[in-house]
Amino acid sequence: MFSNHPMRGSALDMNAPQTIVYDAQSSRGAAAPVQDDMLRKNSKRLSIARLLLIVLVVYVHFPLDVPTVRDIGELSILTPAYLANATFLRFSVTILTIMSGFIMFSKDQDLQGMTTVSKKVKTILIPFLFWNISLVALLFVAQSAGVLSGQRLDLVGASWQTWADALFSYSTRPVNYPLYFLRDLFVISVLAVAIGRVFRKYPVPLIVAFMVVAEYNLDGHLILRTPMLPAFFIGGAIALWRVPLDKLDSGFWVFAAMLFAMCCIHYFYPSQNNGTYIAILGGLTIWTLTARLANGPFADRLLAWSKYSFPIYLMHGIAIFAVLAVGFTIEPTIVGLLAWLIVPLVVAVACAVAFRVFSMVMPKFASFVTGGRGA
Repeated sequence: MFSNHPMRGSALDMNAPQTIVYDAQSSRGAAAPVQDDMLRKNSKRLSIARLLLIVLVVYVHFPLDVPTVRDIGELSILTPAYLANATFLRFSVTILTIMSGFIMFSKDQDLQGMTTVSKKVKTILIPFLFWNISLVALLFVAQSAGVLSGQRLDLVGASWQTWADALFSYSTRPVNYPLYFLRDLFVISVLAVAIGRVFRKYPVPLIVAFMVVAEYNLDGHLILRTPMLPAFFIGGAIALWRVPLDKLDSGFWVFAAMLFAMCCIHYFYPSQNNGTYIAILGGLTIWTLTARLANGPFADRLLAWSKYSFPIYLMHGIAIFAVLAVGFTIEPTIVGLLAWLIVPLVVAVACAVAFRVFSMVMPKFASFVTGGRGA
């Protein structure tokens, strides 16, 4: 949990309210954007997708020692867990980022200037600062008292840059490491406001440019997970082009089968291109799955739990650290496999329940530190 290593890769997002509705006009005083009906139509599905993807993120962050050398002739009881961790689970952050861009441009938030920036401070920056700095303070006190060592991250004798990274994720992940995405999301949201009008005119050239930036890390420390940059604006383009997403719904089983096959191929024969295919197929699979879930017998229950998606993400890193602190590990046995399947889900549920109690005891404060979501 307390890591200070550089990071590049895919990214994550939970920027929209749990119930997605349009409640603002553009900066020019125009009526609701033409994309708004598309957003309303897919509101339930987006909420369910967000919940599913965030639970997958909890699985991603649960430590598992995946073998670096993989032989199809040497399988273990934990091979399904290894395969999922190295392939299937990894696309979730990219899809969440695409969803964030889709929602922002569907609502014309890129045209609302400082109104949008002010909202992002409330919904993104404040939760990041609270849930990370609180953990930094606890870690510093624990290290000062000798309760925890500074083997991985020594705050007691830290340099100014280490403190900048720990507190604000200046050049690497923060102490509450899953929250790097909030830092990146805030930066990209502000960028979207700055270039929104240009992007609406030239979406394809800008997406290509952002892909180049991500590929060669041309942004320096501006964005930690650089693939988040093109992913966000791809979501924006989907909104602007009014892509008929519901036309894909009948392809669920085809997408799921292709995803499983590609995950198996990538696990034993990894390549960068395979990872891209998994992200695309993963997005298609999750999206078409939501069509079934939104009209299924558990739709209302999933929607009720979806209001806790953001609190689960904010809190799960701390919860996982607590589980590991008591010595919990995943062993290569059938019990270990069952533990890997069950414990991350229990962590997600525990975070939701804990936040529910928190919001009942201190409703205004709970709402403040989650950007008005979940409470």
